[in-house]
Amino acid sequence: MAGKRQALRDWHRLFGLLLTDLFSGSPFVVEIEADLSVQQQLLDVVIVRRGRGRFSGRLPDGLEGLVAHNLVTFKSHREALDAWAMKELAGHYMAYRKLVSSSPSDLLAEDQFRLYAVTARYPQNLSTQVPWQRVQAGVYDC
Repeated sequence: MAGKRQALRDWHRLFGLLLTDLFSGSPFVVEIEADLSVQQQLLDVVIVRRGRGRFSGRLPDGLEGLVAHNLVTFKSHREALDAWAMKELAGHYMAYRKLVSSSPSDLLAEDQFRLYAVTARYPQNLSTQVPWQRVQAGVYDC
């Protein structure tokens, strides 16, 4: 498996070298396999299933149907739940899915993940940026 991963990385490096040559002498610089983990990124909440059985309590509205990995972003009354926040949640999902899977080429199935956004105030800007559907009072689906 490590040999296969290295072979893929070699192709990425070769592609990067070709682009480096292409942009030589231009105002652009090519960075090959840039490490994006320099700035710490924190996901607000992850609810992970660790065992069998059902949750016996009453779940908050919108959290019905929890799956194995439930990623939650929370925006207080001082933060906007907007298109940028949703893109950030999607980015966290991609990184988290790679992290909890056995390898980047053998990712856990998409249906093992669910994304939630919780906000303390109505997301006025988001409602004009992203199409959504009302599920019940205070709960929307994008």
